[in-house]
Amino acid sequence: MLPADGYVAVYTTPEGDVYRTPLVCWREDGPHVYGVTLHKGGLRRAEELPGFTRYAAKPDCSCADSIAPALSRQLASR
Repeated sequence: MLPADGYVAVYTTPEGDVYRTPLVCWREDGPHVYGVTLHKGGLRRAEELPGFTRYAAKPDCSCADSIAPALSRQLASR
């Protein structure tokens, strides 16, 4: 698990609203990336939560240059 400062999980509600939650950490497993976020007081994999659409860098973050290759590929493919 690696720290994920500056990265968020993006979700869409059934009504079409978009919201983001910060990632606490993430892990790389080959070509796949699994982010962990805080949900209802516990840590959960972001992609297992309802409405998950993608991972993204925070708009004001300059951290995109320092991310691991798998997370970079995941962000670029969305």
